[in-house]
Amino acid sequence: MNYPFKLSVILPCYNAENYLDLSLRCLERQWNDESLEIIFVNDCSTDNTLSRLQEFCQNHPQNTQLINKTKNEGVNNARNDGLAVSRGQWITFLDPDDALVDGAYKDLFENYVSNDIQVLSFETNIHSEQEDIDQLLKSASILPKTPSRVEWEGAGKEFFKRYLTNVCWIFFYNHKLINRLQVKFRDLTYLEDALFNMDAILDDEVMVRRVGCKYHYWIHRSNSLSNIQSPIRNLGLVDNIMKALGYMQEIKIRMTDSELRERVSWKQRDSSRGIVPIFLRCGINCREIKRIRKQLKNWNAYPYNWNKGRLDVLFDILFRFPRILSAMRPFIS
Repeated sequence: MNYPFKLSVILPCYNAENYLDLSLRCLERQWNDESLEIIFVNDCSTDNTLSRLQEFCQNHPQNTQLINKTKNEGVNNARNDGLAVSRGQWITFLDPDDALVDGAYKDLFENYVSNDIQVLSFETNIHSEQEDIDQLLKSASILPKTPSRVEWEGAGKEFFKRYLTNVCWIFFYNHKLINRLQVKFRDLTYLEDALFNMDAILDDEVMVRRVGCKYHYWIHRSNSLSNIQSPIRNLGLVDNIMKALGYMQEIKIRMTDSELRERVSWKQRDSSRGIVPIFLRCGINCREIKRIRKQLKNWNAYPYNWNKGRLDVLFDILFRFPRILSAMRPFIS
């Protein structure tokens, strides 16, 4: 396959009008048009997202693609659509409310990408939507290249044992690797990034380099999927989490390395921590809660990872005694 660009950035968008300008400005300040390809996937937005993307593509016709979907199918399918048309030697992902330090992609590619690795990992900054991200970006800068910037390097399976792999937007993936393994985002609305990374990284031939460059800004928003309050949507989210944990169980069963199996179990337990708060926001009954708890125990995904904080203790009590949870539900707004 011919790869005319060095890096493809895939950016799925759904009703992102209110915060899209920041990510578009950041993309303009990353690299030249000959090196960076930007693929937008509009997932049936009902606001002015499409017109903003069209305007950007008209201003950058040499290195942009715009996929305008006719059916809303979620971020996982949007990313897969972007993967199908990407033309970069390497691939990365960005969300429309994310931000980047000027020149971040250029620096990461030119200084840390090489033929002896298939995945590059870097770091993120986590901020709330109330913070002035523009001001933070103005004070940020590209770090000088030094040997100490490379924090770790080795086999993908060893990387998986050491680092979190829950998101996809702090990784560069070699396009040939994605094609060889036929990695795609699974039909999920939660934990889809974690499973994508497991499918990509847990291959015997994958080598990963981790660099200590905090060039990405992840902005936590109150209207994110994990904060949705609709009881019906939360019931669907519980089903989605259990489906994702089941996929992890299938991956774990195929492993012969006991440390890797335990690491997957750790990820299952860590992910299951989010189930109890969702129980409080939906109408799931006690019998179903007990069934889920039994399934998680069978997968070694419960008891979950916890920090022994007050909320963790409370959530564990509610999971063990769902009648108490049901009694508390009417008081949760």
